[in-house]
Amino acid sequence: MRNKLFFLFCMLGFCAQHTYAIDLKITITNISALKGKIQMGVFNDEKTFLEKGKEYRSCSQEVTNDTVVIILKDLVKNDYAISLYQDVNSDNECNLNFLGIPLEPFGFSKNYMPISKPSFNDCKITVNQDTSIIINLIQLFK
Repeated sequence: MRNKLFFLFCMLGFCAQHTYAIDLKITITNISALKGKIQMGVFNDEKTFLEKGKEYRSCSQEVTNDTVVIILKDLVKNDYAISLYQDVNSDNECNLNFLGIPLEPFGFSKNYMPISKPSFNDCKITVNQDTSIIINLIQLFK
């Protein structure tokens, strides 16, 4: 009897885990230079939004085409904000000018076009089922 209960609880736990396994497909477009990597940070906390090392998840993808697709698997229902840039020169940082404006292509979820540093709410997307979004890279300097 104990073994059957243990098995039942394990199965319920397994099913509950996968009930909330949500995939987020991010398509990055407007890539003009076919080199470097897309560096992406996914944030789920407005207090740490855009803080390096405070991402909920981060990933990078080589640029080999003018469109890059990244699929984040097994997310939970939540609000997320995404920040990304194309590391064209492969130095693992988003190069900025003396005013703090990105010199490399960048983008945010909701295709937010910043006038100044964006907030979590500016870029927030609610993910409660499998979702697909498109982020168009912004290149201010060529």
